[in-house]
Amino acid sequence: MKAIKLASVFAVSAVAAAVSTSTFAVEPVFSGEAGIEYVSYYGESKDTGDLADGTDLGEVELSIDTGVVYAEIEVKTTGNDEGTDINFEKLYVKQGAVSFGRFDGSVSTGAFMGMDELQSGVDLRTAQGDTDNTGLRYAVAPGLTVALEATTNSNDDSDIGAAISYVVDLDAVKLGISGGAIGDANSVNVGAQFNAGPATLSANYGVGETGTDNTTDVQQAGFGVELAATDALTLILQYSKDLEGDKEDGTYFVAEYAAGDLTYYYKNYNGDLAADSSYEGSEHHTVGVKAFF
Repeated sequence: MKAIKLASVFAVSAVAAAVSTSTFAVEPVFSGEAGIEYVSYYGESKDTGDLADGTDLGEVELSIDTGVVYAEIEVKTTGNDEGTDINFEKLYVKQGAVSFGRFDGSVSTGAFMGMDELQSGVDLRTAQGDTDNTGLRYAVAPGLTVALEATTNSNDDSDIGAAISYVVDLDAVKLGISGGAIGDANSVNVGAQFNAGPATLSANYGVGETGTDNTTDVQQAGFGVELAATDALTLILQYSKDLEGDKEDGTYFVAEYAAGDLTYYYKNYNGDLAADSSYEGSEHHTVGVKAFF
């Protein structure tokens, strides 16, 4: 479906809503992390030089919620000398059960739970791009959201589609199904998450088609385990697999140990899926220490 570029319409609407509403006293929320780490590459990525860096993981996030407008701004280091990226992660208007603007994610992947390092579900994606940034959402009931979403691009009219997500929380287990359609593309995602004492188990599956006219079949599957081994030690393992194309798979593992103000960690991205530039982009080990604020 073709239509006007919605991003600018939503932006104008957001400003109009903010101006026409009484000013709220807002206390911005800052959070972030800083530290130093060493990255060693191997496997398909062995030709990449190892790197010791004190600027690669720095990040400051600013969240502002006026009750009408929600904004999330991320300032992060690039790994270069004094290199900095500043991005609006989210910027949307809230009016009761309705919200619209930039969300940094699609409702179509709302059921894909507990995993986002290598795969995060099959989203809505045409030749014009994905719908992660521009949308109009309506919270029908707790856990149930419907949305209109649009691609944003500078070369052609936006494609507009619809998405829906339903996630039910039964305390010990969360179950969800989500999906949508836009032009020739579509997606369905199902997920489940189980709480078993100190462990949280996640299982997900996504299927769909991406592109325009000659679409590409997409299937993703994976599971994850997060274990609070002690009050200080947390272990996370995720396994992801493409079920179409080259059928690549990969794992993500992290161990974090908190001691006072510092968190010591080891991370590993392994497998063809991790090395694929569409996902993590390399196989590597990382050791480091950081502080949160």
